[in-house]
Amino acid sequence: NQVKWIMAAIVVIFVLSIFLMYGPGGGGKGDGSRDYAVAEVGGKKIMRSQIEAGMAQMAEQSQATEVTSEDFPLLRQSVLDSIVVEAALKKEVAEKNIKVSDEEVQKVLTQIESQFPTKEAFMQYMEQNGVNEKKIKEDISGRLAQQKVLEGLTGSVVVSDDEVAKFYESTKDLFFRRPAGYNVNFASFATREQAQKARGQIIAGGDWDKILEAMSGDVRNATPYAKPTFIAEKELTGEMKVLLQLPIGKVSPLVSVSSEDVVLVLKREKSPERVLSLAEVKGEIQKMLLSQKEREIQQKFLQELKAKTPVKILDPSIFPAPKAPESGDKSE
Repeated sequence: NQVKWIMAAIVVIFVLSIFLMYGPGGGGKGDGSRDYAVAEVGGKKIMRSQIEAGMAQMAEQSQATEVTSEDFPLLRQSVLDSIVVEAALKKEVAEKNIKVSDEEVQKVLTQIESQFPTKEAFMQYMEQNGVNEKKIKEDISGRLAQQKVLEGLTGSVVVSDDEVAKFYESTKDLFFRRPAGYNVNFASFATREQAQKARGQIIAGGDWDKILEAMSGDVRNATPYAKPTFIAEKELTGEMKVLLQLPIGKVSPLVSVSSEDVVLVLKREKSPERVLSLAEVKGEIQKMLLSQKEREIQQKFLQELKAKTPVKILDPSIFPAPKAPESGDKSE
């Protein structure tokens, strides 16, 4: 959960229009002739430029390529809905007096900085986009506070063994049927020299874990001997095809999976096609069902917040037309 929210915060920071949308006083920088208030959320005016900036943000995040002018009203409504939820969450944070420590903020900021080759590159990026570190920290703090609000809703959520078993029985042939393949250990190296050195030691009878531990500075990624991973037979194509003829218990020749990775594979055992047992997938199912329950609770809460937040449309022409009452609907 923490990682998910950290990455969400990073995305929000990178999409710099968020600061126009939620910064003090709202309001984006329109051209003066077309920028005007199109709605009010909780008594605060929402400018046309904010909506347009939000649409650009959505297009960038979704990488949509087939958006037409007919989609614009729905996109604008989605942006407005996001602003409504944002305002409602900020109010919840204030009412619940939720605090975020400097250490929590710095942890996320460090995650963001790590996406750049150097701190100088990160600072240059912010300067080019007119954003300072103080503003980013404020936004991170706000996001983490909202995270705490949502996580506070789901602290008592549990998934029973009966729920897990029921899901398994109803979906095991669909989700948990594993094709024929092999259980293997692998280790990836940055250079062929490093990989060849490790291979020689393994062939000579060296211990897999001890060899990789001694070369830890050269190993990019690896599986412990006690925790082999599964590779489906049908996935052994290209450079990996050599594993098909490799005897069980032997280490592979050097396999170049990319220009930067050279892999050694220790073929442990053949695994026939089978349905994974409940014991093997119980933890995975529990995690998935728990996440689903938490998401449903949080989404319901956000919908309730949205419904309670006063919204006044000032320019209905740019949003979807209200749905006509269905036949027989007597509501006014």
